[in-house]
Amino acid sequence: MRKAKIIATIGPVSCTLRALVNLIEAGLDVARINMSHGSRQEHLEAIQNIREASKKTKKEVAILIDLQGPKIRVDALKKPLALKQGDVWALGASSRALKHPEFKHNFIPTAYKGIADKIGKGDTILFDDGRMAVKALEKNQDIWKVEVITPGSLGSSKGINLPHSTPNIKALTPKDHDDILFAIENDCDYLALSFVQQKKDILELRDLLAKHHSTIPIVAKIEKSHAIDNLDDIIWASDAVMVARGDLGVEIGNHLVPLFQKKIINRCNELRKPVITATQMLDSMTYNPSPSRAESSDVANAIWDGTDAVMLSSETATGEYPLETVKMMEAIILEAEKEPKKRPLLRNISLVNVGESVMVAASVVAEKIHAKKILSLTESGMSCYRISLFRPQTPVVAITNKIETARRVSLYWGVDALLVHALDDSLAPADIRDTLLSLVCKKYSLKSKDRIVITRGGGKLFATGTSNSLKVEII
Repeated sequence: MRKAKIIATIGPVSCTLRALVNLIEAGLDVARINMSHGSRQEHLEAIQNIREASKKTKKEVAILIDLQGPKIRVDALKKPLALKQGDVWALGASSRALKHPEFKHNFIPTAYKGIADKIGKGDTILFDDGRMAVKALEKNQDIWKVEVITPGSLGSSKGINLPHSTPNIKALTPKDHDDILFAIENDCDYLALSFVQQKKDILELRDLLAKHHSTIPIVAKIEKSHAIDNLDDIIWASDAVMVARGDLGVEIGNHLVPLFQKKIINRCNELRKPVITATQMLDSMTYNPSPSRAESSDVANAIWDGTDAVMLSSETATGEYPLETVKMMEAIILEAEKEPKKRPLLRNISLVNVGESVMVAASVVAEKIHAKKILSLTESGMSCYRISLFRPQTPVVAITNKIETARRVSLYWGVDALLVHALDDSLAPADIRDTLLSLVCKKYSLKSKDRIVITRGGGKLFATGTSNSLKVEII
C-alpha cells in the first residue's frame, strides 16, 4: 500500500467523468480545484464529476479548493503582450491606462491600484512565476516606466511578483469570500489559503468559516518570505501546510527552495501537521510521456524528507499525459517508500493525551506482531490523523460512518478509508466484530490467521475524540 498521498489539479484535460475515474483508479487521492482559473460553472461540473467518479470507483476522494488569494495579477488583455528585451513599457493600474496615451500600445495593466507606490527605482518586477522580468526605470505620476530584462509572451491573469516589497493586501479578497461560500455549499473537504504571511491570516479564514458553521480544514500555503519568518505560528494555526514552491522560488530565489522545503517539512513533522510538497514535481510530463531523472529524484527526495503528500499542477490540469503522470507519481513513491524516513525514538516523542498514546501503542503493537492492518473506528478521523503522523509501518484503515471523514482522511499518510453504514450501538458486540471483519477481509483480501489491531473509543462505536482501547484480533 502506498502511504504518501497524491494530489492532482483538475482542469480541462481531467475534468470529465471518464478521465476522473481513470485518475482515481491510477492512484489519485485528493482532487485540487484551482480557483485562479476557470469559471464557477466549470468548477461545479468538476466537483459533481469527482463525486460521481468516487462512487464508480468505490473510493472516496477529497476535494481541495485552492483560493486565489491576494496575488497581484496582469489584468484582462485582448491578446498576449510581446515583451522584447530592451523595450520600455509602462506598468500601472488598469484605471490609469487612458491617462497615459503615450503608452497606448506598451501598457501592462493590473487590477491592483496601489502597485505604483510599492515599486522603487531599480527594482526588479517578475511576471508568470519569474519567466519574465522588467526593471523599474522611473516613476511617471501614477505609473512606472520599466525596461524588459527577460523577454516573453505575457498573458491575462499571469502573476506579478514584487520581490523588493510587501504589498499591504488583505489575506482574503472579495473573490475568496465568494469561493469560500462556494466550497461550503458544495461540501468540499479542504481549503488552501494562498500567500499566508502570518497566523492572523489563518485565524481570519477560520472566523469566517465559523460564521457559516463550517469546520473545513485549512491548508496554509507557504509561498512568501514573511511566512518563513512566522513558520511555527502558521503551522500551529493551520490544519495542514503546503510548500508552494512556485511563488516561494520567486520570492526567495530558486537556489534556496530545496533548503527551505526540507526545513518546512521537518518542522511540520515535528509539530505533527500534515505537509504537502507542490509545484513542478513532474513538470516535463505536461508535454512528455516520461519525466526527467531530476524530477523523479525530486519526488523521491520529498518522500524521504517526510512529506505527507505530493501535488501535481499543470501536469494533470492542462497537460497531454495526465493519466501517465499519476501512474508515474505512484511508481516513484512506491519505490521511495521502500527506504522510509526514520522516525524519532519513541522516548523522544511527546504524547499529549490518552488518544495519542493509544494510537502510538497501536502502531508499535501492530509492528511487533506483524499485523496486516490497524483498524481505527472513528467518527471525526482524529485518531487516524494522530497515528499517521507517527508514520506506522502497518497500513491504517479508517472505519467510519461519516462520508466527510472518509474523504478527509484521504490526505492522511498511510490511511485508507472504509465507509460503513450498518454499524451502530444497537448491534451486539459479536455482531459488530463479525460485520467489521467480514467487510475488512473482503476489501483487503485478508486470510485465516492474519492479525489485525483494532482501536476504538469507550462510548459510541464511532465516538469523537475518545480512542482509548486497543485489541488484537486473529482472523
